[in-house]
Amino acid sequence: MNNTPLVAFFLPIFVNISRRMKISPSQLLIPLSYATIMGGVCSKIGTSTNIVVSGAMERAGDVMSGSPNMGFFEVSWVGVPITIVGLAFLVTLGKTLLPNRQDLLEYAETHPREYTLEMLVTPNCPLIGQTVRAGGLRDVAGLYLHRIERGDEAISAVGPDEVLRSGDLLYFSGMASHIVDLQKIRGLVPIDHRDPKRNQSPPTPSQEAPGTPPVASLDSFEGVETPVVPPTPPKPMPRRGRQLCEVVISSTSPLLGMSIRDSDFRRRYNSAIIAVHRSGEKLDQKIGTIVLLTGDTLLVDADDDFVHRWRHSPDFVLVSGLEDTAPVRHDRAWIALVIFLAVLLGMSFGPDSKENVYWNQTLVAMCGAVAMLWTRCVRGNDAIRAIDMGVIVLVAASLGIGQALETSGAARWIATKLLAVSSPFGPVAVLATVYLLTMVLSELLSNGATAALMCTLAKSIALQEGLDARPLMIAIAIAASCAFATPIGYQTNLMVMNPGGYRFRDYIKVGLPLDLICFVVAIIVIPLVWELRMAH
Repeated sequence: MNNTPLVAFFLPIFVNISRRMKISPSQLLIPLSYATIMGGVCSKIGTSTNIVVSGAMERAGDVMSGSPNMGFFEVSWVGVPITIVGLAFLVTLGKTLLPNRQDLLEYAETHPREYTLEMLVTPNCPLIGQTVRAGGLRDVAGLYLHRIERGDEAISAVGPDEVLRSGDLLYFSGMASHIVDLQKIRGLVPIDHRDPKRNQSPPTPSQEAPGTPPVASLDSFEGVETPVVPPTPPKPMPRRGRQLCEVVISSTSPLLGMSIRDSDFRRRYNSAIIAVHRSGEKLDQKIGTIVLLTGDTLLVDADDDFVHRWRHSPDFVLVSGLEDTAPVRHDRAWIALVIFLAVLLGMSFGPDSKENVYWNQTLVAMCGAVAMLWTRCVRGNDAIRAIDMGVIVLVAASLGIGQALETSGAARWIATKLLAVSSPFGPVAVLATVYLLTMVLSELLSNGATAALMCTLAKSIALQEGLDARPLMIAIAIAASCAFATPIGYQTNLMVMNPGGYRFRDYIKVGLPLDLICFVVAIIVIPLVWELRMAH
């Protein structure tokens, strides 16, 4: 598969994993990018650079042995060893070189604001029949399942082997960011606190309406048992708003002294209370019975305009929205997956010629984006917010620099001078020089432009030195993709830059040693697989 859409797919998954493991995303996202780059050099379609080199091979048939095209797994002979050694580096020494950047998530975890939350297990929840541990609710960082209510039964000390059932009421305490993750589990929803009959007993005689004749107690009749009226089961409250917000109750709020059930919060503010935090106090009672006090922080399900409408209201001291809290459309998941697979296949099995490959990938990506919007898998506003203009400007600027170096002849002049120095030391030295030049240029220019330029040079070198152009072009394919030392060295490096909070020097610290490792492996393996000298 092509590596760029794979990074786009796994990026939010890795960010979510970092939250659950309580580690910074900067520990995971550079390895994600590097792993997909190394995997991409293991097949012809793994990266568009290999397709460019394959096209150059077709035009260099007179100075190249074998097929006039790159075999589908031909590059795997060197790509697989590079991937194995590179991954070994990343999980050992490379792990110590990764930055451990303090971000907002880590700040929240070191300054926790714990909420009390009730969640209902609905009949369509995939966790039904699983134990607490198997369902992933036992070891979730930042969340603690401290109670389960099952009809009349209350389980206070929840063990990891407790089996979840439909209708279970789960009581959690945890931080807002992890409550957001919990809300994205299908079939796990908050309860509606507006139901006045929930868990209430039948009215006593003292509560009956005035003027109602007294009714004889059934206990006065011998042999007749008092009927047991079951409590009204809790009702689910699916997400209706577009985001979660935190609000702090002010000293002048009309909600003071009222329980959440009686506050009529939904009618007043067109939003619903999901969780409650009270500093310095653990709230063990049902959320609907909590009486609101000054300084209580509420996590509410609200619409897009909630913060704008109420941020200056005397009812609240503070109103702030939480990022990435839009409700998950589980019913659209299969549609989004089908569109993603179609885009992936369209990019992977498009035309081989370098003139059409980029046009094909752009067209396929645009069609996929339109399909996501048309099927309502994503809203237009959310799609616009997902566009990172900083990355777009950086890519455009790097393309301009690359075009300037190519059209001015500077890149060709540098290559020619350095090759003149390496030629007297034999074909392996020429191969090493071609690889190093490609690697350095690829760190500064676009991978496709570097591969096209170096393949042209490799053909002329093969003619002058009597070498086979095939191993030279295989080296170019590897070096043009294995550019780890700069964020502009490969597009996946750019994709993880902002989510990981990386700086330019972070890529140099981890990527430069990996560049050199790939260079050493390639220079050892390529001469063993392909003859450098042309057979006469």
